[in-house]
Amino acid sequence: MGQIRVLVCLCVLGVTSALAAPPQAHLPWYMRETAMTQDGRLTFLNKPWWPRAKALAEGGSFTLDLNHDGRPDTIIERKDGNIIEAIDDSGKTKEILNKVDTAYVVSYRGTGLVDRMVVYIDNNHDGKADEMEIRYYKDGYLRFGWFGENFDNDGAQIFSLKNWQYAANGFTSKFRGNAMIYLNKYNPKTHGWEPLSECPFAFWDPDHDGPGDIVTRFSVAPLSSNAGGDLDYANNYAYMWAPEAVPLARMGSMNVRLSFNIDPEPRHLDPNSPHYNFGFTMVGDHPYRYPQMFYTNPRRRPPQTVVRVPWNGALSASLDYPARQTGFTWDEARSVHRWEGQFWIYERQLLYNTGGPTYRWNMRREYSSQATARRQIYYSAVDKRYHLFGASEGWMEVGHMVDDKKDMEIRYFDTNGDGYFDKWEVFVAGSPVPVRVTTVVNPRARLVPLKRSFLIKDYNQQVLPQAIAQDEQLISEMKKFVSSSLAAEYEGAAAKATMAESRRYCLDVARELYFLGVRGELYRRDASGDYPALSQSTPRSLLKRGPVDGRYTLSDTLDYWKLAEEIEAFVNDYGSGHLHQAYLDLRKITPPDHPVRPKSDALR
Repeated sequence: MGQIRVLVCLCVLGVTSALAAPPQAHLPWYMRETAMTQDGRLTFLNKPWWPRAKALAEGGSFTLDLNHDGRPDTIIERKDGNIIEAIDDSGKTKEILNKVDTAYVVSYRGTGLVDRMVVYIDNNHDGKADEMEIRYYKDGYLRFGWFGENFDNDGAQIFSLKNWQYAANGFTSKFRGNAMIYLNKYNPKTHGWEPLSECPFAFWDPDHDGPGDIVTRFSVAPLSSNAGGDLDYANNYAYMWAPEAVPLARMGSMNVRLSFNIDPEPRHLDPNSPHYNFGFTMVGDHPYRYPQMFYTNPRRRPPQTVVRVPWNGALSASLDYPARQTGFTWDEARSVHRWEGQFWIYERQLLYNTGGPTYRWNMRREYSSQATARRQIYYSAVDKRYHLFGASEGWMEVGHMVDDKKDMEIRYFDTNGDGYFDKWEVFVAGSPVPVRVTTVVNPRARLVPLKRSFLIKDYNQQVLPQAIAQDEQLISEMKKFVSSSLAAEYEGAAAKATMAESRRYCLDVARELYFLGVRGELYRRDASGDYPALSQSTPRSLLKRGPVDGRYTLSDTLDYWKLAEEIEAFVNDYGSGHLHQAYLDLRKITPPDHPVRPKSDALR
């Protein structure tokens, strides 16, 4: 029983003999050809074909029959100064360089030391690669590897390459559809792989229309890394290139990002312009322990077992991740097109291991310091938006759309700790104090399920059309009172928008600018000399009973207070999100330079 317990512990820690390189004698021929030494080194220097390869001129090549079946299975060539050994692992194809079951072993500048190995694996033998890996060596020693799994069965290249390594271009890679990529660090002590950095990046496209619908990214780092000066341990290549690896027992999922696209379907997006509407960035210190995280592929070169959250379990693991902090991001203007999703920025509230800076403008940020293992959002009828449940604060900087400056900032607060925003502050450029502060007793909020099928319908058929219609109605009425060149520019941007979401955002900004102008104009009108002097009163305001104390009439004071009440109703209804009622409120007030409205029209 004691031996069984020891074996179980070793399996959990990822240091079983299954992770160590098997004896070379038991390997198939193509694995023996690329087998490392006991200390993890791989070179061409002792290969019988090396002298001939070293003598190749640029563009020269020759073939080998390494499995001794009478036909070539390997090509040695010099290209761009590098020596490349291309091996057909199947040993059967007529075209060795077909990227189906092919391994490319590369020595930069032809030194004989292996620098990279790119491998394509066709698991189901249908003539299309299902997996791809890129192994990185330093001085011939294996350091880390990028691995990719494609579940669309389309044979698309998972990683785009530049000089035989990941080109850092996710737009030309298959980082969409149904696929997964992840990084593992080689541990020379166990001769096995350990999870590190982005492990995994997983993508889902349930309707198979091409673009990614959901993406998650696990940031794997030592359990103690969410402190100190290294804000992004998981993306620090110094740890990837290090000779030593941190054991699995000390690694954790320190940050998880989860993003959704809820655009109407089917979508017709340029692959080079992916988009996700919103995303969660979650920070915690959850140990890296997941069901079925050890994946052994017998067709993979040793080490054959990689460690990653499986694709079919990564979404639920993201939804249930025990976060200590959560950031929520919504791309209001649809200006960020990143295959990674929408995520946090290093600003105002620090979230470790977020993965680097992203765009600042027109991105709504909401922050929660509450520990939670549930991802929840709600709809607020006040501002007609989905928000992060439990967020205590948020902000959005508006600008750099119609001009090259910041035009406005909106801040959100939960003042009573019930999980819903109940206070909004609006700042405009040039004002150090908020120009509008609204606090509501009832946030008129409803929790909504975090399911794409529901959100796609609710957002695109209910939320956006209603918000746009109310914006347009109220803006049309407010323009009878004031003009604003900046608001007009946002209206112009709304008219050019190709998506309802960005159209609504631009109209929201224009509406707020017009509102501030109308409110100021109405307050000035109401405050002009308190009550109008008798000599300036219009005939309609005079009463037969004559002036009260000789300065104003009774009708004057009634008109003054009636206008004050109408302004207050308009301002309050606007701030609380009753935009149609605010429109009706404004209809009761006579615009400047307009004839007096009939009473029936004012009450309509």
